[in-house]
This record gives sequence, structure tokens and C-alpha cells, in this order.
Amino acid sequence: MSQSAIDSATQEKLDALIKQEEGDSNNYKGMFAIFLTLVAVGMSLFHLYAAYSIVPTQVLRTVHVSFVLFLVFLSFPLMARYKNRLMWWDIIFALASIAIAYYAISGGDDFGDRNTAPNPTDVLFGSALILLILEAVRRTNGMILLTVTVLFLLYALFGDSLPAPWTHKGYSVDRLVGFMYMTLEGIYGTAVDVSATLIILFTIFGAFLQFTGAGKFFIDFSFAAMGGKSSGVGRTIVLSSFLLGGPSGSGVATTVTVGSVAAPMLNKVGYEKNAAGGLLAAGGLGAIISLWIVGLAVPVTASYIICAVIAAPALINLGVPAFAAHMFIFYYAVLSEVSPPTALSPFAAAAICKGNPYKTTLQSWKYVAPAILVPFMFVLDKSGVSLLLMGSTTALAQANWMEIVWSTLTAIVGIVALAGGLQGWFIEKTNLLERTLMIVSGVALAYTSPTADMIGFAGFGLVLVLQFFKYFRAKPEESA
Repeated sequence: MSQSAIDSATQEKLDALIKQEEGDSNNYKGMFAIFLTLVAVGMSLFHLYAAYSIVPTQVLRTVHVSFVLFLVFLSFPLMARYKNRLMWWDIIFALASIAIAYYAISGGDDFGDRNTAPNPTDVLFGSALILLILEAVRRTNGMILLTVTVLFLLYALFGDSLPAPWTHKGYSVDRLVGFMYMTLEGIYGTAVDVSATLIILFTIFGAFLQFTGAGKFFIDFSFAAMGGKSSGVGRTIVLSSFLLGGPSGSGVATTVTVGSVAAPMLNKVGYEKNAAGGLLAAGGLGAIISLWIVGLAVPVTASYIICAVIAAPALINLGVPAFAAHMFIFYYAVLSEVSPPTALSPFAAAAICKGNPYKTTLQSWKYVAPAILVPFMFVLDKSGVSLLLMGSTTALAQANWMEIVWSTLTAIVGIVALAGGLQGWFIEKTNLLERTLMIVSGVALAYTSPTADMIGFAGFGLVLVLQFFKYFRAKPEESA
């Protein structure tokens, strides 16, 4: 069913969009493909063992990075013209990744102890690792993230030459390489720790879901749960995108998977092409936010890092908790998927629904407008942080649950009000006054203060009463 809904030309366009977001990898066949599969299986087994047993931190993180680099250099070509061709430099880069890891692990405790005064061999291997990682970033994420990373490395080396307030004392190459390569705070820092202990396990779990047919089950389950009415197709897209978001971690991939099945149905029940595409793109976007571990959303990493460097310190200085500040930034990095000039998810949805890409993008903005409001709910006021349910089990047990419930309630009502105001429909079709009241109420409820809540609930309640009057007045006319 999904295959007949999309012609070959459209499928090629969709594949190109997915590759643009996730990187264009090699597609080997024969013995070398089997070899790469065995390496990937070995990596999975190692991390499953590490999750069960005790593996030294330095060893776990070093081996993890080595596995990743080895697979990247053999799976992603240097340039597009070398795709599906195993080149000699790819083999050298892959073997160098193993050699660098072996050198670090075999050095034992002495290796880490001399990080402030590395010897020439340490600097050689460390510099090679940094260059290999930069090349791996370029192959998998493109030039934007690579450029940002290189700029910060240059800032560390030459920042002492800049005028105040951007200047610092400066770091030598030896000191920089020692910190990046020989400690657990540089390359092998928190990000690699999360990747090696959590993200890899959820990636394995997602692969099992994908290849055991769970994706089809999620779609079938969504249709069974939400079917029965013409509006059920729209709700099905939202639910199935939510369920598929964990395994895929890609807004475009989720949009394509769900859209190939749902697009004909959206057309059948009367959705206009661009509106149908916008709904598909919004559902695919929500899939990323719905991830069980949000760090899996690799395609938005570059946007997040750029914004985190600029905005996170400012938010934290204003009193926003660090985790809330970074979640705020991540949320908007995810929303970059529906922002021009790329807007990959809406473009994929437009290709499926045969709509105009730019009109589809505008429709997707209309659908995700409530999502644009949500991040402000947990940064404008300290009580809004309770929406994130962050903290240890003990901290959550001792939390003010009345505050959590109230913040959640105001957030839900605010989103419903904003969605109804933007769509022009609540219980019945809304007029200009009702739409204005709902939009104002939704924005007011985003700010967690008693006065704003009072304004928001008053406006929403007034519209609710007016809508019920319309509904009961129209009912006798319909029966007559």
C-alpha cells in the first residue's frame, strides 16, 4: 500500500531529502558488507556487555569513539564521486582510529597523568584524533558543524591575540591536545559518556523495532485506535509519528514513512494538498521531540550546538536552570526542520502530497505554532520548570506536585486555546473575536503567573461558553 502511493520519481526525491539530512552513506555488497555488519554487531555486543558488566570509563569511551570512527570512515565517502567505492585513504583513516585508541588504552594511568605535559608521541596521536574527528563530522554532518568546531579550536589557540572582552591567556598546541585527548573532559567527555552508555542502547533498541516490523505495527495500531471518523486520519498521523519517532530519530524519515501510507487517505477525506503536507511535516517534527532520549536527534545537533554556545549562558545568567535552558534551545533546534531555507520535512511532505513546498511549509508552521509556545512555559518562570519533570527519583518524590499539575494544566489549556485560535475552529467555527480571545488566552497561559493564568482562563472560558451556545443553537436546526 505504501509503495503504490508514491511513484519512482517522487521516491528518488524523498531519498535525496533523507540523505541530505542524515548523510549519504556507501551501499556496499558482498563480503565487505558482511564485514561491516559484523563490526557493527561487535560494537553492539560490546556495549551490551558494558551495560551489564563493569568496564573502566577510559576504556569504554575510547573504544566507543574508535568504533564510531572506524565505521564512519568505511561507511561515508570522502566525496560524492567516491560513493560505494572503498578507497585506500578510508582504510588508513579507519586503521588509524584503532591505533589511536590502542595507544591511549595501553598507556594506562600514566597516559592520563601526563595530560598537562604530553610527550611528542602523545601530541602526534592526539592531533591525529582531532583531525579524524573533524573529518568524520564533515562526512556525516556537513560543513556547518565542522566550521563551528574549527572556530572554537582556533579561539583556544589564538584567543590571546583578540581584544577584550574576548581575549584569554591562550593555550599551546600541546596543552590543548593533552586536554582534548588525554582527559575525560575533552573528546572523551560527557557527550561521549552519554553516547556510550545510553544513546547506543536506545539505538540498538530502535533498530530491533525497525527490523522486526514494529513500524508497521505502530501505524496499524494508530489507525485502529483513531479510525472511524474523517478527522481520525489527522489524529492517526500525530499518534503514529509519535510512536515512530523513537526508532527513527529523524523528522524527514518519519514524515516519509507515515506519509506514504496516509497521503492518499488525507486526500480522500478532503484535506487540501498543502494542508495535508503541513500536517505530515508537523507530525514528523513532533516525532523528534517525542524521542525517549532526545540526544538521538542527530540531524538537529548542529543547530543545537550553535544556539547553545550563544544563548545558553545568557539564559543561565538570567536564572534559568541549566537543563531547562538547554531543553529550550534543543526544542527550537528541532523546529529548525520546518524553517526555510531547508525545511526538509515540509519539502518531503509536499513531494508525497503533490503540493507546493513553500505553501506546505507555511501550513506546517500553522500546525506547529503551539510547539513554538511550549518552550517559553518552562523558562519564563521558575515554576514552569516542573513541566520537564527533571531531577532524581528522590527530588521528584519531594517535589511540589500541585505546582506540577497546575503547570501541566495551564500548558494543555494554553496549547488547546492557541491551536483553536489559529485553526479558526473549536467546538464550532469561530469568529474573529473568538479567535482573537483564544490566541490571547493561549499566549497568557504560557506565562506561569496568577495574573496571566486568570486572564487566560477567563478568555478561554468565555469562548467556551459562546461555542456551547452556538453548538446547542445549531443542533435543533440540524434535526429539523
